[in-house]
Amino acid sequence: MQDDRWQQLIEMAKKHFKNVRLTHEDLIMETADGPIKQGTKDVLEFEHPDGKRYRLVRENRPIVLEKKELYSHRAGQSAQTQYKFSDTEFSHKLRVYKEVDFDEWEEVTLDKLGL
Repeated sequence: MQDDRWQQLIEMAKKHFKNVRLTHEDLIMETADGPIKQGTKDVLEFEHPDGKRYRLVRENRPIVLEKKELYSHRAGQSAQTQYKFSDTEFSHKLRVYKEVDFDEWEEVTLDKLGL
């Protein structure tokens, strides 16, 4: 989902739903070198008029430009993978969640919708 479409979705949610809240978080990934920032996450929560709460999560990650496998033929050494990420290009993934219990969320997929 492109940035302009995401902004349109936010404006539509503010117009048609109540209790709209938008937050931004960092995506942290654990590596052998320690935790590193792997992108950002935009979270849009709102309440439907029928009382159900929904959450839209948009993950923004840099595009992988190069993947390099490093092997060692020494005993006890393991293989490593190095990635080169783009500074300007990002991939976006949108996930939809529905609140099941208080602050417990279930992902809504096409299978669960019967499509």
